[in-house]
Amino acid sequence: MSCRRGNIAVLPAIWSVLVVSGCGWSGSSSTGLGSLLRVAGAQAMGGSISDPPDQIPATVAPSTNSNIIFPGVSNKALAGVVGPNANAAAIGVPGDDGFWLVPALAPDTVNTDSYDFNTQISFSPALGHSSLLQHNAADGSTTLTLAFRAVDDRGQFGEARTSDLKVQLNDFTGKSLVVSLIWDSPVDLDLHVLVPTSAGYTEVWSKEPAATPAIVATATTPASAADGVLDFDSNAACTIDNRDQEDVVWTGTPPSGHYIVRVEAFSLCGLDSAGWHALAYVPASADAGADTTLGEASGILTEASTRGAHGAGAGITAFEFDYP
Repeated sequence: MSCRRGNIAVLPAIWSVLVVSGCGWSGSSSTGLGSLLRVAGAQAMGGSISDPPDQIPATVAPSTNSNIIFPGVSNKALAGVVGPNANAAAIGVPGDDGFWLVPALAPDTVNTDSYDFNTQISFSPALGHSSLLQHNAADGSTTLTLAFRAVDDRGQFGEARTSDLKVQLNDFTGKSLVVSLIWDSPVDLDLHVLVPTSAGYTEVWSKEPAATPAIVATATTPASAADGVLDFDSNAACTIDNRDQEDVVWTGTPPSGHYIVRVEAFSLCGLDSAGWHALAYVPASADAGADTTLGEASGILTEASTRGAHGAGAGITAFEFDYP
């Protein structure tokens, strides 16, 4: 089998076979399902991106509009240039159980013998609990290293170039109760939690973000210290922030009783559908080493789900649970 660039350009389906096994490093393909990282339009490979030896002088120059990510962030734009004489970029997290090969076949307009790639990257919701995160005690920041390597049409890899992404975490360790909604597309979904009271229910959502109306966030009493508070209105009015997650969090003792969790599709922002997952749990603490799940559900919302009134009581019931 030939390893000429022309074969790759004409028969892109053969590209991944040529790169990983035709002439250079011999790796194993992978589904990528267990990886922290997903890369659109790329070939998933087993093993760490650090495994292949350095064989060529080609490098990667990546570019993105922001180095900030969230657990579960999806479709974050990533572009770059590989060269000289490379036709793919390997992208991965060192130490992860897989990495990705992205074709770079468009000649770069500035650099001779270099080629451009454009893709989108997504990170697993499990990122927040990964041992691959680096925690900086000096400033409290958390980062994740992303590595890039140029690959030529003989399957040979260049030296790795790394970039540290700043990870914004919701660390709920030791909180008394958390209800989370996570979704997989750049749409505006809203989490509604009906909290039991002596008079019935109070509803926590983006327009009523506190279960206890008397609790108002101030400079001395932040919202995060209050009980039953929505932490974020993600993708509000289709201003996409790539967070795709909302949480209602209790620090003190939550009211005992029956809770109802609802999911509202405020807008799908031009898309046809969006998948979601909702979860209620007691986070791990010093006394309990694992989260305790109280209820969860998943589903898909379509454009029809956005019709009708929006506000208190809107959305579909995802699940119900009792606390304690």
